[in-house]
Amino acid sequence: MIYLSLAGIIFVAELFIKNYIEKNKKMNEEEEILGGKITLTRYHNKGAMLNFMEKNTKLVIFISGILLGNLLLLFGMVIPKKGNKVLKLALALLVGGAASNVFDRVNRGYVVDYFSFKWLKNVVFNIADLFIIVGSILTAICMFFRKEKL
Repeated sequence: MIYLSLAGIIFVAELFIKNYIEKNKKMNEEEEILGGKITLTRYHNKGAMLNFMEKNTKLVIFISGILLGNLLLLFGMVIPKKGNKVLKLALALLVGGAASNVFDRVNRGYVVDYFSFKWLKNVVFNIADLFIIVGSILTAICMFFRKEKL
């Protein structure tokens, strides 16, 4: 239950943050925080990662929905099993982040991205993206070292 709750918390928290950004930040307006290490900005990503396929948003929505559906199936298979705590955590991070971005794509027609790092200024992220990255890395590590089948 804790892993499902974590995914839900990620989804809801990100929804609040994105709504705040949409209401309170102008497009591409920059605000430096943490001594300039992070820049807050409002950006609409109509494509997949790094705006890939931005001209074909319906296909991006379809593929994202299929991937989220498969992720939810895997999550549902792993959660009831004993052990696999790191994999369960990884999948919770993935589900929460992916669900947030798919929700944006379906309801807004784009994903709200809102921060960049000083050392990677041209790439704008959201927190869901970070959860997807961390969840993906942890899942890959778990799969590499697994001893049993899912």
